[in-house]
Amino acid sequence: MSLSRMSWACFGALLGALMTLYPLKAPAVERPEEVINKEVGVFTQLGARVDLGRVFSDRRGVKKTLREFAVADKPLIIVPVYYKCPRMCGLILDGVITMLNQQTLKLGSDFSVLAVSFDPLETAADADASWSKFNERLIGDAARGGEAFRFLVGSDEDIIGLMRELGFKYLREGKDFAHSAAVMILTPTGEISQYFTGIQFSPWDVRLSLIEASQGKIGSAMDHLLLYCFRFDPLQGRYTWAVEGMLRVGGVLTLLGLALVYFFFARKRPGHAKAKVSN
Repeated sequence: MSLSRMSWACFGALLGALMTLYPLKAPAVERPEEVINKEVGVFTQLGARVDLGRVFSDRRGVKKTLREFAVADKPLIIVPVYYKCPRMCGLILDGVITMLNQQTLKLGSDFSVLAVSFDPLETAADADASWSKFNERLIGDAARGGEAFRFLVGSDEDIIGLMRELGFKYLREGKDFAHSAAVMILTPTGEISQYFTGIQFSPWDVRLSLIEASQGKIGSAMDHLLLYCFRFDPLQGRYTWAVEGMLRVGGVLTLLGLALVYFFFARKRPGHAKAKVSN
């Protein structure tokens, strides 16, 4: 192939690489809401603001706002449960404990967790009993930051308001409740950033979600690069490769590579060599 043809080939490849930098349009997919019926379930409200000024009580009976119980300027995980639940809530809290023990972000310095009872009849003593049962299972860095994992109770008014803002609906059935299993990731200012449903929570996915919700306040440069290449897939409930982000990164790398190839062959052109000799 002649040098002129090779130059045109490189130019064409450069144009093709540039086209990959533009976002591809794809059908939007939303998660089917996890709903038991119209009165019970998790009704996702991403971006909705939660009133962190609502007052609750911790296991010692100390009353503060949710904002005061949380770590300042850091993302927050809220776990809706009730402490006398015969089964599911214990499984949810087990899943949270397992995730915290495997979490590379540090509880207490990077984020906080608030377990909030949606039973207004429960007391600080109930919160303390549940805290004693689950907090002792924390290990390593999670145990050292254990005071940032709070167990709260509140008034009927504040509970109803908070759960409504979270999109978490439940129904009393005698002494117990019909409810779903979920945790919510909130930004430092109280916007709902992500939902994780079920009783097991991937430390990797929760980490990315917390970094995303932190608004740049936690995580390394590599973490933020990963967020550029990963997006949360609501159908799978986890972070997966983002085609658009990967294409853009790939396009930039392709451009750099092709620019180096073009520069290499340009230096070998006869005209360039004669110019060097004449000089």
